[in-house]
Amino acid sequence: MRYRVMAIITGSLLILVFLGMLRYVGVFEASESVESALGILAQVHGFVYIVYLVTVLQLWLQARWGYGRLATLFLGGIVPLLSFFVEHRVTREVRAAQEG
Repeated sequence: MRYRVMAIITGSLLILVFLGMLRYVGVFEASESVESALGILAQVHGFVYIVYLVTVLQLWLQARWGYGRLATLFLGGIVPLLSFFVEHRVTREVRAAQEG
């Protein structure tokens, strides 16, 4: 459950940071206050990503998965939308393992 919450929070913040980065390619103009808010948002995502990594590491150690799965979980907080797909799959697998 902790992983699931962190994956959703990290993924949501990453989408916001990604949308904010679109200002550099000319998609929109950002005022000074928006620039400041986006900078703070990026820092918050960085902190949350570190907590996400600790959560991922705990889950990975408990589940005894391979290094490929660990890398995929780590990338979930870096690649936009990936955390949502990975979270869904991991949640399904963990629930199936707990039931069986």
